[in-house]
Amino acid sequence: MQQNNSGKVMNAIEAAKTFGRFYCKVISANDVDLTGGHQAGIYIAKQAWNIFLKEKGKKGENKDKLIKIYIDGYSQFESRVIYYGKGTRNEYRLTRFWNKSPFHKEEQVGNLIIFIPIDEESVNVWVLDKEEEIELFLNTFSLSLVENHAVYDEGNIQDIDLSEKMEQEIEKAAALFHDFPETIQLAETARAVHKRVYKKKFPPDQLLLEWVKTEYNVFRAIEKNVYKDYLTTPFNDLETLITVANSVLNRRKSRAGKSLEHHVDFLLTSYNIPFSHPGKSEGNKKPDFLFPSNEAYANFSFPEKDLIFLGVKTTCKDRWRQILNEADRIKEKHLLTLQQGISPNQLEEMETEKVTLVVPKPYHSFYPPTYRHKLWTIEKFIRFAEEKYK
Repeated sequence: MQQNNSGKVMNAIEAAKTFGRFYCKVISANDVDLTGGHQAGIYIAKQAWNIFLKEKGKKGENKDKLIKIYIDGYSQFESRVIYYGKGTRNEYRLTRFWNKSPFHKEEQVGNLIIFIPIDEESVNVWVLDKEEEIELFLNTFSLSLVENHAVYDEGNIQDIDLSEKMEQEIEKAAALFHDFPETIQLAETARAVHKRVYKKKFPPDQLLLEWVKTEYNVFRAIEKNVYKDYLTTPFNDLETLITVANSVLNRRKSRAGKSLEHHVDFLLTSYNIPFSHPGKSEGNKKPDFLFPSNEAYANFSFPEKDLIFLGVKTTCKDRWRQILNEADRIKEKHLLTLQQGISPNQLEEMETEKVTLVVPKPYHSFYPPTYRHKLWTIEKFIRFAEEKYK
């Protein structure tokens, strides 16, 4: 079951604004007990301890607390927040949630769960399952879930851990912009910042996530600079406020997908892999990437077994079906995504439709264990393309 409210996301946003504090995360296979480990319940990031508890957990001690859970449209129930500090463990969990909630837990993998503390004893919980709803919520509060979770506390955001040097370089880079750059320039700036901070080489899976993470923070710093006057000067009329708010939201929405494509383009180019971006197929359709080229795809004497399709989507819970008819000559399609987990049912559907997910290696652990061996890493996809076009 899902929360039965067509305005669910707007209500969640309103509640988050009203109370001013929340913790949100993408639900992983581990959170719904699909991994077979001894841990039970929803994992809570250490940064979020004060959303649920008055005092931080101390190593060497276990502590727990009962809290009331409120889900819109359903009866309240009690869950238990536990800090495990004994032995080798050092983590927070929320237990007694799934068996009392109205949700079918296995189907929640990849959904966004939001915890909004009402008072010290009560928490309002929302689960968003549609990509558009999830993006709207995250964009409203300018959150990145590249590290799977975010804590929002009266405008202060904890979602990405950055070194001091990285923060300094990001501020320097952002100060050069007095208006928003094109997405390709933003992506280039992020890669340049990352290169200045880290001299070592990263494997491709980690490198792509590093670029995405850096870019999000560069964008956020530019946004702060560009809108600083609006933050200090009160709006004279409601119309201006609405216009600016919509402009902010639309820019946040449009940035992520385009930028991911730019980073993938740069990464593939660095390995000298031939491709066309964007691709061009039947009826002027535009797949994200076609290998080795649009010309090869259009040439019917070029063997179909030597063509590769790669779709690129930041998330793909709902949108993965869009790629199915984008290149008729290529039956088995690859989809590169930053999606952190998908339910077993959806994964089976993808397999039936011959879609192979290409997921950064650090995110594989968010997926159900029975499916992980079918996921490709970015490195595996690069080797696959390299071998085909040597």
